[in-house]
Amino acid sequence: MMEIAQKHNLLVIEDAAQALGGSYEGKRGGSFGLAGCFSFYPAKILGAMGDAGAVVTNSEELANRVRLARDHGRTPDGDIAAWSFNCRLDNLQAAILDLKLKYVPSWVNRRREIAQRYHRLLSPLRQLLLPPAPDASGLRYDVFQNYEVEADDRDRLVAHLKESGIEILIPSAGKAVHQFAALGLSHFRLPRTERLFRQVLLLPLNPELKDTEVDFVAHTIRNFYAGAQTSAVSTSG
Repeated sequence: MMEIAQKHNLLVIEDAAQALGGSYEGKRGGSFGLAGCFSFYPAKILGAMGDAGAVVTNSEELANRVRLARDHGRTPDGDIAAWSFNCRLDNLQAAILDLKLKYVPSWVNRRREIAQRYHRLLSPLRQLLLPPAPDASGLRYDVFQNYEVEADDRDRLVAHLKESGIEILIPSAGKAVHQFAALGLSHFRLPRTERLFRQVLLLPLNPELKDTEVDFVAHTIRNFYAGAQTSAVSTSG
């Protein structure tokens, strides 16, 4: 992407909302482009108790513009030098984030352990497409903000998991690009994207999960597909 941007003289602003602590070839998420944008929404790895975020950049010019944008475009002298909004981070959210920041490395490590466990338990299932297992080489350091899989017979699997007391999430409620149908923006079709969003789901993944709970999720999924396969054999027989 950076090669394409340089070739065409484009600027890259990274959506690094889920990349805090992640890296690729030793370079941290949020540091590839002109700027990186991090989210501290409560569901993120480093989450506040309300909405919050941060912008990182090595450009002093851009940093100054972001500082202006943070508070109505106001300079330290009180002059309005740019049009903006109230984007300030309140002190309470900042204090919560400061306290939680020291736990991020251990939280990420636990997420990677859970992802490795899921991969070991679920990779034999041909009905699932899993994300790559955690990379021990350091080339790709994934923080596993989510554990997203593609699943055959996704909706029935989701129902089975819920009946077993397992909460899952379907991204964007399964509407990848057609959330705006009521606004008249559904005149196009993206068959591959639509197929993906008929199959994708997020399995439980947070640092508080116990190994036994991860095992229960995996075994429930394995039992579902084993039962579906047995049913198919019986029907064909």
